Amino acid sequence: MQKRWGSCTKAGKIILNTELIKAPKASIEYVIIHELCHLIHYNHNKDFYALQNKLYPNWEKWKEKLEQALV
Repeated sequence: MQKRWGSCTKAGKIILNTELIKAPKASIEYVIIHELCHLIHYNHNKDFYALQNKLYPNWEKWKEKLEQALV
């Protein structure tokens, strides 16, 4: 996985990029929660983001830190 931090298949299999081990713990949590949200809402629609915001309100901060740390 060179361009993604994680993915979730339609069958519910979650795959994480091994480079995440180098990321801050909260960034790893963000990726895991993001992928778990896909188990309920497969696409990035408003319901997906509403759930992600509910479960991890400061996710945008940690996504940005992840992108800065591991680019």
